Amino acid sequence: MTTTKKSIQLPVLHRTRRVYDNLRICRKCQNYTVLPGDACPDCGKQALVPVTQHARLRAKRKMMNEILFALLLTIIAVVVSKEVTEIVISVITGAVCIAVLVLVQRRMISKETLRQLARLFKTDSKTIYEGTVRDQSTAVTAVRSGEDVEGYHMLRQAAVFVHNDRLRLAQLSLLQNFRLRSDMDLDLDSLIVQDFDPLLAEYIGEIAKIKREMVKDRAIRYVIANEPQILKLENGMNILVSVTSAAVRMKRYVTMYPGFVRRYARFLPKDRFLRLYRMITSDPAQKDSAMAIDLETIRQELYKGDSDFEPAIPGIGIS
Repeated sequence: MTTTKKSIQLPVLHRTRRVYDNLRICRKCQNYTVLPGDACPDCGKQALVPVTQHARLRAKRKMMNEILFALLLTIIAVVVSKEVTEIVISVITGAVCIAVLVLVQRRMISKETLRQLARLFKTDSKTIYEGTVRDQSTAVTAVRSGEDVEGYHMLRQAAVFVHNDRLRLAQLSLLQNFRLRSDMDLDLDSLIVQDFDPLLAEYIGEIAKIKREMVKDRAIRYVIANEPQILKLENGMNILVSVTSAAVRMKRYVTMYPGFVRRYARFLPKDRFLRLYRMITSDPAQKDSAMAIDLETIRQELYKGDSDFEPAIPGIGIS
């Protein structure tokens, strides 16, 4: 049974240096979200600020309290002073201490901000988790309303901060409804789940056809680990051949997964087999390898007399 795939344009995911850069907190209700927008999804107030900004404000507030405490000590010293000289000394000492404290705080603001961030993540872990669950519910609601693209993008934004197979499979389920193109902003490694799932196998096969440079170690290892299950799929053989075609683009993958490549080399399109053939024939270390023998056998069976493959691998004879 085939389903009609939608031709859509996927929004580009804004990738940040740190996973929590997109996490925001509402200054009114103190709830968290990773979704874009000005209004808090919980209370509706326009009071969302990045969690890093919130942590910096907390760090500045803490530092201001330290300054006020130093000022209070200075005032107390002045009050208890009995002579003018003691008052002057107290004022000067206090002023110097406050000045030094301010200079030190300016240098320590970044470290203190990180400390406050760590404290937030520890004390508000439950609230942050509840916020990400609410974000995922918002995405599901969008999908049920027919807004597949918006819902997928919301799930994708949540997945930057939340990592679990349930969320990955939700994204894969939506992606199978879209007609994917090479110019789209797509993910692969971040969608790989722990156990075998046909959705992921089909998606890897699709990516291997349209953006083979995205098929890297994790995807290849997943396919090899689940090869028997993939072969049982209606499109299983095509998936495995497509992944082999993608692996052939780099000699490192051919060297790391020779058994896998050998199993499906015969079924590669001519241009991909030719690439693999030339890769092996140009490497003296592969001269007498099982890979070289297999490829020469295939060459003589399928491409004998084809000038693109000449010369044959020297020293390898086929009986």
